[in-house]
Amino acid sequence: MEKREKIEEMYFIQKMSLTNIAEKLNVSISYVSRLLRQNKKYHEEQEIRKQENQLKRKKKQKELIYSQRKEKARQRLLENQAMKRLHEQATKEMSKGRTLGNETLRRWCSLYNYNKDKNCYEFNTNEALKPRDFPLYIKV
Repeated sequence: MEKREKIEEMYFIQKMSLTNIAEKLNVSISYVSRLLRQNKKYHEEQEIRKQENQLKRKKKQKELIYSQRKEKARQRLLENQAMKRLHEQATKEMSKGRTLGNETLRRWCSLYNYNKDKNCYEFNTNEALKPRDFPLYIKV
């Protein structure tokens, strides 16, 4: 079997690419292309392969879009579940009595800083005005 027949068989029957054919036969891609262009079926085969590749690309693109959407939906669900847990915890802490306990107030208000000298949490009056019902110190 001569090279031309071998190349045509690999391209048309085995559906190999020009690069793969050139590698297998140790010839250049341009040589393979030149021989195939002399065949009348070559242009038809090129068009068929283009259409097949377009369909494959569209399918992969759809799969990628769907997987990205599913991942975003999963992330939103996880965020919503975390927010719901935080809300439930806050509801439990805040519904124990009519007023917030000092420990709960300290956790929810970021203006309390720990003072090592006094061994307690102290309201930071430099950053904000202290409301009347907030204690200045919360003992540990």
